[in-house]
Amino acid sequence: MKRNYLVFLFLSLVTVMGSSCKKWLDVSPKTQVRESEMLSSEQGYKDALTGVYLSMGSINLYGCQLTMGALDLMGQRYTGVTGTTSTEYRYLTYNYTDAGVKTQTALIWSEMYAAIGNLNNILSHIDGGRSLFSGNSYNQVKGEALALRAMLHFDLLRMFGASPAEDQTRPAIPYVKEFNVQPTGLSSVKEVMDFCLTDLTAAAALLTTDKAIREDVADDQFKTYTRNHLNYWACKGLEARIRLYAGDKGGALAAAQEVISNTNLFPWIIAANASITYNRDRLFVREHLFALYDFDLKRVSDSLFKSANTSFTPVNSITTKALGTLYETSAGGSSDLRFLNQFTQVLTVNCTARYYQENLQFNYIKNQIPLIRLSEVYYIAAECAGVPAGVDYLNAVRTHRGLTALPANIAAASFTTEITKEYKKEFYGEGQLFYYFKRRNASKIDGSTVVMSTDRYAFPLPADEIQYGKH
Repeated sequence: MKRNYLVFLFLSLVTVMGSSCKKWLDVSPKTQVRESEMLSSEQGYKDALTGVYLSMGSINLYGCQLTMGALDLMGQRYTGVTGTTSTEYRYLTYNYTDAGVKTQTALIWSEMYAAIGNLNNILSHIDGGRSLFSGNSYNQVKGEALALRAMLHFDLLRMFGASPAEDQTRPAIPYVKEFNVQPTGLSSVKEVMDFCLTDLTAAAALLTTDKAIREDVADDQFKTYTRNHLNYWACKGLEARIRLYAGDKGGALAAAQEVISNTNLFPWIIAANASITYNRDRLFVREHLFALYDFDLKRVSDSLFKSANTSFTPVNSITTKALGTLYETSAGGSSDLRFLNQFTQVLTVNCTARYYQENLQFNYIKNQIPLIRLSEVYYIAAECAGVPAGVDYLNAVRTHRGLTALPANIAAASFTTEITKEYKKEFYGEGQLFYYFKRRNASKIDGSTVVMSTDRYAFPLPADEIQYGKH
């Protein structure tokens, strides 16, 4: 892996006085500080880690392309793409040779590895600076850095590697553990997943010392709103996700069950909170195991899902007919809280409203992009447990979404179909559906006529990586 010299951006979190009140302060890139100065205090380490979280909210990463943008186009989420020459259409048809797509995927690659480089810089210094830390801060910073390194590598694998159901021995991506300029060779699909799980095991051991979920203002501002941190429970949810991707259903189920046994920390949405005029929780935020705070979310969301021009139909939209089919409104789905609260009509089509920011006074609801949800942990448990044991897990989500429970004696094939339907309903605008079909190495992704293959399930490595990488 080719690495250039990286510097940390000094990005800080400030706490505003008042109940459940917080605000991210965006500092100009000119306020770059030297590594030796940044990592000379506990606060410096916290600021460095905060900078990584904020960089993940980039429009090229989870702030758009890896959630509501490119990944959801590839998951066939939108029916509003009409022109055949746009970058959106190229994603929709998995044409990775298109110049626009190649440029975008190269940016995804470089920004993900830049974040990994900054995490590695933290990790390379933190043990030597352990005496700088007070209380539990060392465990938290190191644990989160390890967990984030696993998550970023895993998502790179899910984009650039082969489907695990096809070939786990195929070279995929570099798993970079050192902060230096030396290139790192490609690891296989299986090796990357194993490295991720090793990092997560170490992270969980550190983060187990503080499992609290907070949304009030803490004395230590770094501990405020812990759903914006890759906390212990998010580690377990991520472990379940990776183990299922690797085909380890027993391990995935065990990790999922640990979260499920502590569901009280992540209370299910109630209908009143999803539909109220002020502080409307369209994202079901208390169900998030891990979410990014993105100060630019309103601008990006409005650009994709709203239209001030009455002659312009948003590309990232869905027809009324397709929306009704998705949520099965003619078969009892009209009571689904997701259908009722997460979409709005824009001109003659519908767009997701889950990221709308109007009338929000509670800061823990604002600017959130969910990356690991409680519902996914239940879906993983359902798939791993199978019929009949897994039916209760799937029904737990369905009933909390306003749907009727499935029968305990449902056929196995029908049960798999119902899990697929839930992924399609639950993660709209969040980039997870493409990965679901890729994990299963499906011949087609629902909504597309394109026959999938290795080349269509995996982004090609960027040209610079091929030229300068150690492979």
